[in-house]
Amino acid sequence: MTTARQFTAMGRRVGRGRASVDDITHFVGLLLPDAVYQVNNAFSPRQLIKKDRKAEPLPVEKRQLSSYRTRIGTMLEYAISTSMDARIKKVFRDDLRLTFAVAHEYPDFFIRDAVLGQRVRIEMKAVDAESAEQAARFDVLTSLIQGEKDVVALIGWKWFLSRLPNGTKCEYPQIFSFIVVPAADLAQERDKSVVLRGGRVRKDRILVPSKKQRGTLTEDKGNAGKILRLVHQKRKAEPFHLSSHIQKYLQFCDAVGQRRATRAKKGK
Repeated sequence: MTTARQFTAMGRRVGRGRASVDDITHFVGLLLPDAVYQVNNAFSPRQLIKKDRKAEPLPVEKRQLSSYRTRIGTMLEYAISTSMDARIKKVFRDDLRLTFAVAHEYPDFFIRDAVLGQRVRIEMKAVDAESAEQAARFDVLTSLIQGEKDVVALIGWKWFLSRLPNGTKCEYPQIFSFIVVPAADLAQERDKSVVLRGGRVRKDRILVPSKKQRGTLTEDKGNAGKILRLVHQKRKAEPFHLSSHIQKYLQFCDAVGQRRATRAKKGK
């Protein structure tokens, strides 16, 4: 259990650039529970709510389906990050702040110090439990990751069925699982998986075996980075050889898989 004093001390180390990546991972992880609570109990039921699926169907065409999931994920990430910054501001005032990345590229957010130096870089991925293929990807090249300050926040969400006080059936997204892991750990596992499958990792690209021309390699189109498939089966078979962060990542994957299986069973 981390006390308020320990949390403040940890934030001070982050602001001075004296925190290890494990400290940073822990610090960002401590910001998430309150933020998720606010999203689940205030933002989502108020601003992401819609009529139930029978009255207001979700898109089913593949492109539209992917687009709406991306849109929901982006709004959840926006709400979570805004809530995280509210707590940062309350405790650290202008000594720390969480900002959006201006460019549409890796990463999504920064935790900046008093003079706007980038002390933490956060990539956030929202994963829809109902998606069979999991459109969310972590395919940033290892060469672009700053191991001492980069973390990935993974958010698992699903649709929650409810009723308004007036009896109207409705649904809105609810976050059911979340973790924070060092970005370098995820990237290293992904790269090991690529090599175990016969591929090759270069500084500027990832190459995988071609399905059209046997014995040749082709540039990966993002499949290697599918967010729930970053660890190779051979690596999963020996979990104690994995870092504690990757073990937590696999627990997150299991939680998403269980929710997807439950939803599919209900749909039959």
